[in-house]
Amino acid sequence: MRSMTGYGEASGENARHAITVSLRAVNHRFLDLQLRIGEELRSSEAALRELLGREIERGRVEARVEVKPLTERKEEVQVHLGVVRAAHASTHKLVEEGLIERGLAAGDLLRIPEAFRVEVAAGEWETEDHELLLRVAGEAVAQLVAARELEGAKLAGVLGERLRGLYEVVTRLDGLRTNVREEIAASLRKRLAELLGAQALDEARLAQEVALLADRSDVSEEIDRLRSHIDHFRSVTRETGATGKRLDFLTQEIFRELNTLGAKCRNAEMTRAVLDAKVTCEQMREQVQNLE
Repeated sequence: MRSMTGYGEASGENARHAITVSLRAVNHRFLDLQLRIGEELRSSEAALRELLGREIERGRVEARVEVKPLTERKEEVQVHLGVVRAAHASTHKLVEEGLIERGLAAGDLLRIPEAFRVEVAAGEWETEDHELLLRVAGEAVAQLVAARELEGAKLAGVLGERLRGLYEVVTRLDGLRTNVREEIAASLRKRLAELLGAQALDEARLAQEVALLADRSDVSEEIDRLRSHIDHFRSVTRETGATGKRLDFLTQEIFRELNTLGAKCRNAEMTRAVLDAKVTCEQMREQVQNLE
C-alpha cells in the first residue's frame, strides 16, 4: 500500500554533464506527469515518461531535471552594426543641437536592445547523457516509491484501527436488531391502547401489523453486506500495488449500506450506532483518498 504523496531526488554526472532529478508527488485521481526539462532533453522525454509510468500509477508528479555542463561551451558575441550606427547618428544630432552633452559611450550601447547578442553553443545530447539521465531518474523514482510506501504503511495502520472500530459498531447493530420485533409490538400496543382506551384489541390484527413493521425494519441483509464489504476492504489493504480506487469504492458502498440501514432503524440506540459508523466510514474515506 502506497500513499500518493512523496519526494525523491538523485544526482549523477559523467565527463560532459551533471544531472539532478527531483520528483514531487501529490494526490490526483489519475497519473499526471508534469516534466520540467530543457529543450536539449526533448529526445529523452518519452523514455523518461515511460520510466516514471512503470513505477507510479496514480498522483500528480512534478519532475524537474537540472543539467549542468561540465565542459566549456563556445560563446559568440554578435554586434548589430546597423543598430549601433543608427543610435550613434541620432545621439550625434542631439549633441549638435545642444539637447544632450555627449554622445554614446560603451555602457550606453550595452543598454540598447538588439545592439549586442551573446550566443552560447548548445551542448550536444548524446547516448551516454541519455543513459545517465535514465539512471539518475531511476534512483529518484526509487526514493519516491520508498517514501510513498513508508507513508502508506502509516495510513494502513490508521485504516486498520478505523476498520476495527467499524466492525465493532456493526456487531453492536447486529445485537440490537434481535429485540426489534418485541419493541415494535410493545410500542404499537401502547399507542393503540391510548387511542382505543378500554376497547379490546384484535390480537390477530396486531400480530399482523407487528410482522409487517418488523419486516420493513429488518436490517439483517444490510448487516450481512456490511460485514462482507468490511472483509473485502481488509483483504484489499493486504494487497500490493495501487488499491486506492478500489478502497474508495468500497467506502462508498459501506456508506450506502449504512444509509439504508439508518432509514430502517426504529430504535434510538441503533440510530446512534449508525451515526457512529458513518463518522468512522467518512474518516476512512478521507484516508483512502490519499492512497495510490
